[in-house]
Amino acid sequence: MVTRNAVKTGERVSLRPLEVGDARAIAAAGHLEDDAGLLMDGRVPTSVLAFEASIRKLGQAKVPEAVMFAICRTGEDACIGTASIRHIDWMNRTAETGSGLLWPADRNQGLGTEAKLLLLEYAFVDLGLHVLSSFVFAGNARSARALEKQGYRLAGRLRAEVQRGGAFHDYLVYDVLRADWERARAGGRDHVPSRHPTS
Repeated sequence: MVTRNAVKTGERVSLRPLEVGDARAIAAAGHLEDDAGLLMDGRVPTSVLAFEASIRKLGQAKVPEAVMFAICRTGEDACIGTASIRHIDWMNRTAETGSGLLWPADRNQGLGTEAKLLLLEYAFVDLGLHVLSSFVFAGNARSARALEKQGYRLAGRLRAEVQRGGAFHDYLVYDVLRADWERARAGGRDHVPSRHPTS
């Protein structure tokens, strides 16, 4: 059994295009999240309708600036997280990535790392991008460690960029070059090979 419409499939997770039907799970997870460090936009009201509208808008651009995937357990269709490639600059072949698992019970099992490695493969191989960046709230040590495990390196710091708890905090900027990713992949370090889905 394979995940429906899977674009990349790993041992435990698959990436498939985000669908309007995923909006309810994403909105519910945002309301229940107790770790504000994982919420890039802070605590803002969210609704199923707002997420549905955002997902519909993804497919309307003639030249897409973003690609969004649902993270699913391999062989299942339910969305357990999201992985994205945003702010795509097709001329310079750069973009920003982001990912996260919706439910605390799915975290700390390596599922997020596997999903992100599949996302990197899609960005570098399928889209032909050259460098990817990712931003992490400075107080979110777990996400920073995850990025480093996935091959990203600390590239800089945006000072006082985000407000949390009445004070301003920094964002950490990470990046990964295609050449570095290819070397890590060739050496087998922290790379989860994808399996192309079969019918």
